[in-house]
Amino acid sequence: MKKNIVRSVTIRPKVTVLSVLAHLEYKPWFALAEYVDNSIQSFVKNKPRLKKLHNNYKLKIDIYISNSVIEIKDNAAGIDQKNYERAFQAAMRPKKTDGLSEFGMGMKTAALWFSKGFEVQSTALGEKVERTVKFDLNRALDEGTAKYKPKVESAGVNHHGTTVILNQLRIRLKSVI
Repeated sequence: MKKNIVRSVTIRPKVTVLSVLAHLEYKPWFALAEYVDNSIQSFVKNKPRLKKLHNNYKLKIDIYISNSVIEIKDNAAGIDQKNYERAFQAAMRPKKTDGLSEFGMGMKTAALWFSKGFEVQSTALGEKVERTVKFDLNRALDEGTAKYKPKVESAGVNHHGTTVILNQLRIRLKSVI
């Protein structure tokens, strides 16, 4: 009789949960706002350092839209080494949740709602490296894992910002705007 007793249950979602994000009731402007929020939060959190480094610093967020790619680029403080892994894990909330980045879902949810693949290039303020992660949902589902090693290249110490490139689009903005 004791052989049928269940001792524990794992509730952690598998990588397949990422494919569900495409089916959320989302709007393109909500998804794009996630990236704008991240850029603004990065600026707010690092404003004194950015202003000290650049006399006339202004936050700049560019969004490029084509039929095949959406690119969001900012000159904010980037994703630093300390927060890099957390930034890519769904529902990994930042330590301080009093700003715009509250739940740790925005970038991933928006990316996988818009597309089956995305790339994030980021150079953090004060760090001399640019890290790039390329994510492909089909590959992750085939392999059963979403573990990626970032490509690391050297960068200037005063270079900072993040670029998100959404490819393999499911949602083509020219058809909904």
